[in-house]
Amino acid sequence: MKAVKLEVQPREAKKRNRNKVIRAAGRVPGVVYGGGENHLVEVDNKIFEKIVHSASSDTVLLDLKLEGNNHLALVQEVQHHPLSRHTLHIDFREVNPDQKVIVTLPTVTVGEPVGVKTEGGNMDHVLHFVKVKGTPANLPEMFEIDVTDLEIGHTFLVGEIVTPEGVEVLTDPSNAVVSVSRPRVIEEPVAVEGEELAEGEEAAEGEEAAEGETPAEGETPAGDKGGKPPAGEGGK
Repeated sequence: MKAVKLEVQPREAKKRNRNKVIRAAGRVPGVVYGGGENHLVEVDNKIFEKIVHSASSDTVLLDLKLEGNNHLALVQEVQHHPLSRHTLHIDFREVNPDQKVIVTLPTVTVGEPVGVKTEGGNMDHVLHFVKVKGTPANLPEMFEIDVTDLEIGHTFLVGEIVTPEGVEVLTDPSNAVVSVSRPRVIEEPVAVEGEELAEGEEAAEGEEAAEGETPAEGETPAGDKGGKPPAGEGGK
């Protein structure tokens, strides 16, 4: 992993409102620790954010220049304001070039799976980061995963990642990184002809039954407007 050069300046300790003055000037307070002696520092905010945003992962290795001395350090923690998201403080952890450190590195897919290109499958990038252990000099920026030969139903596992010498992957080797699956097909319900016919017959039978119903006693059948006079009244 290549260390990015960053110049930092020492800052005064125990001075009231000093951090507010530093931030107002476009700089960020920080601390360098882990090398036996802690150093209170400040750094240009725009330069630092540019380095972080251009990095391929959250793991950033820096070559800090402080008062003529160089310190190899990792960006351990960055504190942000909860609302404005402005950088408030930075922790730099100093490391030795031959000291093994544990970091998280990204996995990046390369190519197009044959299962997607020719078989219409879907690629699912399951695991975007893996935890590794190694010296700063041997750590890669990222792990490139060649997915060209993946067919439908095939999976690329963590254990298949090729690492540089001296780098150990700590993530479970059985975990999936990339998989290719069949596309999901949503089937529309199709009505069967026999079912449609049965529904039609039931409707017709219902209509016939309604037409043939016998009126209740004392009711006049529909359509017989005049009706016949009651028995025994016709001769009067």
